[in-house]
Amino acid sequence: MSSKKTSFKVTRSALEFENLLLEHMDIPRTTFHRKMIDYFVKNEIEIHPYLLIGSKADPHYVKKTAVEQIYLDEVREKQVLDVAERYGCRIGTVLFQAMMAYSIHIAPAVLGKEDLAKLFGL
Repeated sequence: MSSKKTSFKVTRSALEFENLLLEHMDIPRTTFHRKMIDYFVKNEIEIHPYLLIGSKADPHYVKKTAVEQIYLDEVREKQVLDVAERYGCRIGTVLFQAMMAYSIHIAPAVLGKEDLAKLFGL
């Protein structure tokens, strides 16, 4: 199965969070990306309304200044495109939501609840 390289914009803090998780996991970034898409699709996760805001003047607009690269195989690309079409957004929005949802899902197991609490000041 062939893969296509693309990129999507994320917040700097989201990218740092992903990198922190990857430091504690023994998997390549490409595996993380496959798992995040599979988790997103399997659990039918919704796109957060703030991510759908296109106007930078809106106070709820999410400013994404970092770029993440990803390899999408044909199956996952179609899944992401289908979600993007359903929400009327770009695939980057879907990928960012998938990254955040999966990261939040795995963080307690990967980082431990104590370290996670410290990370978020809880």
